[in-house]
Amino acid sequence: MKHPDRRPEKKRKSKANVTRAIINSVIRLEKRVWKVAQLRDADAFAELVPSDAVMIFQSGIVSQPDYLATMDQRTISSYELRNIRGYMPNAKTVILHYEALRLGQEAGKIFPEGTVIESTTWIKRGRRWVAVLNQETPIHAPRASRTS
Repeated sequence: MKHPDRRPEKKRKSKANVTRAIINSVIRLEKRVWKVAQLRDADAFAELVPSDAVMIFQSGIVSQPDYLATMDQRTISSYELRNIRGYMPNAKTVILHYEALRLGQEAGKIFPEGTVIESTTWIKRGRRWVAVLNQETPIHAPRASRTS
């Protein structure tokens, strides 16, 4: 005699395993975005981050075409990604969040100091996952103003 509860439990585990595999695959893509940005590989970046993508940096909002146009002015000398986590609100969306410490400069100005929280929304378009929204939020305490 079959137990009626066994089948749904197996389906739940299977769905959880598929979800985890997708999230892990997208985490690898996120790490690739960082690597190709560091290498200034515009073609590889454009494959991962489509032309309608938006990046929200401490310096402002940057579209993917603007990012690519200024890529040669940005130097990521080193970076570290920590505690990458993700979840899937639906079958075609993965939202990642993690801490990032990056050193480098943009247009001759050193990146702001400190660790940031990064959040990236990836969506499935056709058979590919692409990053459509990235936002960085500083997590260090703001420095007290010397003029106050």
